[in-house]
Amino acid sequence: MWSWRFAAAIASGLLAAVGTSGVSQAASYYELRYSGGMSSAAMVTDASSNANHGTVTVANGGLVTSLTDRGGSNAFLRFPGGTCPTAPCPQAMITPTTSANLVPNASGTGTFTFGAHIRLTETPSATAGMNVFQRGFAAAGVSQWKLQADSGVPSCRWSDGVNSLLLPDSGDPKYTLPVGRWVKVKCSRLAGDVFEIRITDPVTGALLTPVLRKTVAIGAITPTGNAVIGAKKIDAGQVDSQTDQFHGDLDEIFFHRD
Repeated sequence: MWSWRFAAAIASGLLAAVGTSGVSQAASYYELRYSGGMSSAAMVTDASSNANHGTVTVANGGLVTSLTDRGGSNAFLRFPGGTCPTAPCPQAMITPTTSANLVPNASGTGTFTFGAHIRLTETPSATAGMNVFQRGFAAAGVSQWKLQADSGVPSCRWSDGVNSLLLPDSGDPKYTLPVGRWVKVKCSRLAGDVFEIRITDPVTGALLTPVLRKTVAIGAITPTGNAVIGAKKIDAGQVDSQTDQFHGDLDEIFFHRD
């Protein structure tokens, strides 16, 4: 299994270069990649070789739609706009067909990366969370990996159920997503105890803010349950601050592991 994944990764140009810190990532294999296509109003297409398509769940008139910008050809996924502090709120979430492979190799201790291209369509609420892509929840004894954009500030979280890391944390400089511009956010476990958030221009690859990297002792990350995209849950009677509904556009949502 490893040999053909390694060869496929090299052929796809996924062998990462050694960074300035001397930490390198081995060849990686996409377990999931949503590039904006949909086969129906209820199904997002997986652009990897795994056919791990995503089921769309909605409530209160919420939708996920596949759109292209005027004059362009690149598809992206649009989630409900606005903010909603009072129920009923438009809700929409994507759940991959299977989440079994959305964990690191080596029994949860391997290096892995996940992320997305994010574009805000309007200024977000300063109070409600906006979840982008996650598996597992923030709770004692629960493993989790997560990308969020609360109040328009992207952050990554990793937890083994005991120890956890949020980047950026309370004392770190923060980058605020601009309205109307695509930004790529990548969350990586570069080594057993080395974690990074990298925010770039998805067209040029240029850094939009300095790379934030920290060393923290975190063990096996083995979330259970379904991975979700665009919200942490659908509950027709709850509001954004309870469901962490994402508002805006997402593209190139991915998970890969070494």
